Amino acid sequence: MGVSRAARTASGVGLSLSNEEPAAATLALATRADELGYDEVSIPESRLFRSATSMAAAALVRTSRVTVRVGVANPATRHPLLLALEAATLADLAPGRVRFGIGAAEWTMRAFCVVDEGWRAFTSTVEAVRAVRALLGGGTQGFQPETFTSRDDLTLDLPPRLPVPVDVGAVNARMLAAAGAYSDGVQLGALMSKSYVAWAADQVAEGALSVGRDPGELLISGNVLTSLDRDRRSARQEVREVLAYYLARVEGVVVDLSGADPDAVEAVRRAVRREGVAAGARTVNDHLIDTFAVAGDTEDVIAGLLPFVEAGMSMPLLWYTLGPKPDWAVRALAAEVVPAVRGD
Repeated sequence: MGVSRAARTASGVGLSLSNEEPAAATLALATRADELGYDEVSIPESRLFRSATSMAAAALVRTSRVTVRVGVANPATRHPLLLALEAATLADLAPGRVRFGIGAAEWTMRAFCVVDEGWRAFTSTVEAVRAVRALLGGGTQGFQPETFTSRDDLTLDLPPRLPVPVDVGAVNARMLAAAGAYSDGVQLGALMSKSYVAWAADQVAEGALSVGRDPGELLISGNVLTSLDRDRRSARQEVREVLAYYLARVEGVVVDLSGADPDAVEAVRRAVRREGVAAGARTVNDHLIDTFAVAGDTEDVIAGLLPFVEAGMSMPLLWYTLGPKPDWAVRALAAEVVPAVRGD
């Protein structure tokens, strides 16, 4: 099934934070995003650096306008009742300014030995999303779960006054379709490409239509590796190491559907295996940068982001390097790029 994408504009543009710095640095960036007019900030739970929900709470009380996205929390380390309680608490701090993402982070959970061999990542995530959405809506979970236990007649004592959208961190076709059926939106992960986003949007739409939902009601967001500088060569240089790191780790559909040259991808992976990420970065060519990143001067970045929107990404989240001068780039992106992508 193909989804019409003609003349699309973004519903907003967000800033995706690493949450790997000291808390004060992350919160300063969230506050700056609020002041500069970004629509969202996304706070992940990256390995064992900082809690996404704790940082989201701190960001919400330091900001006044921007939506703060938990991107994403994990049902392997938090019971769905706790996920619902945390989402409701965030919504009480800042009604109407929270999006709450749930995702399995399967590779990480297995690497950390958090889950046993019988863990069902897909079912666990879907059941958590269904339960959390029902509880945040003021009801009971409404079904008998297979992957967690709780009384099925429980409700939150203080449900949110305003809706809290619940998104899914999804990568493969099965999870994307489930997101279309059960969630309020999707947050796509690292190493996005225009081709993959278009395919992912189709999977979400098919999942929504399969249960009689309007695909247009779901918000598709995702990290877009972005680097801005007046010197376009410097901007492009800045993304090479990030690309090498992720190309060496991300497998399957994200790369397979990107349109990237398999030989170029394998050259990077081989260099990383033999000599490390720095060597892999030297192997990243312009084709891989153009496939997986948006990097250059203002015109380059605008021209690079618009195809992501046309492919179906309603809320691009500018991610990670931002440029060789990140503080300057955050301001310049807000002033010049965000309005152009939103169609202001």
